[in-house]
Amino acid sequence: MKIEELIQNDNYALPLWEKRGLMPSPLRVIKQLESVTVNFLNDLKVINENSGLNKSFKLEKIQELVDQLPWDDFDTEEKEFLADVIAPAIESMGYNPWSII
Repeated sequence: MKIEELIQNDNYALPLWEKRGLMPSPLRVIKQLESVTVNFLNDLKVINENSGLNKSFKLEKIQELVDQLPWDDFDTEEKEFLADVIAPAIESMGYNPWSII
């Protein structure tokens, strides 16, 4: 499952910054990005596994999770990196991440 895979990944490893053509952010920011991402993915996993929720309610809950992310804590490149990391998890649930993020 894509969500579980992303939870296990080192989503902000230094080579991934270089691959994006970016200088890595300070270690404390990278740790915050990873923490925020894992918390988001864990919450997303709970929503995904709740068979009692219909598709539109799940979408509403996902939108709430995205809106609660601390976007203002990050610069533009970090926000884009975060969005690119969580997008496949949202997409794996059958939603268009770019209409939510």
